[in-house]
Amino acid sequence: MFYKENKNFLNKEELDMINNVILSNNFPWYYNPSATTENFPFFSHTIVNRYDFNKEELKINSNIFEFFNNILTRFFEENKIKVKKITRMSLNLTYSNCKYKSGDPHVDHDFNHKSIMIYLNKTNGDTIIYDKKFNGKNILDINKPLKIKKLINPEVGKVVCWDGNYYHAATYPKLNNRRVVLVTTFI
Repeated sequence: MFYKENKNFLNKEELDMINNVILSNNFPWYYNPSATTENFPFFSHTIVNRYDFNKEELKINSNIFEFFNNILTRFFEENKIKVKKITRMSLNLTYSNCKYKSGDPHVDHDFNHKSIMIYLNKTNGDTIIYDKKFNGKNILDINKPLKIKKLINPEVGKVVCWDGNYYHAATYPKLNNRRVVLVTTFI
């Protein structure tokens, strides 16, 4: 499985921007009633909407695109990862869920892609990558057990990139905590 990880990738200026702007009380977060199903509401700040990259051009939805795009470009260059197009970019904020330990196993797209995640705050809430690849269904039943291929512990400034065709899910942080990540997909 393709997997790249860089710990402490963000520099002091980037961390200051994240702490003083994105993690502040003034940053615009938008409620989403479902991440995959209605069992998993969350807050997001969409930077690049999902779009048909074969027919449309990338549409930037937020003025923080350049900030994160510069970080991602540096990561891609340092890890020698080729990128044709960004297919989605969003900041996601999840919080404790009393009923479920994790969200639904899912893939973000029904086409070959890679996923990249940047952890932005100190929290718990691992990312689980399962050993099962996309099989025609974007979401799998949360009640059917899957074998874990990789368990990623969130650490501030950690950047991880993997084959997005593997089902994955986020575990939820403990009560009164939040998990803030940048999620990007690309081809």
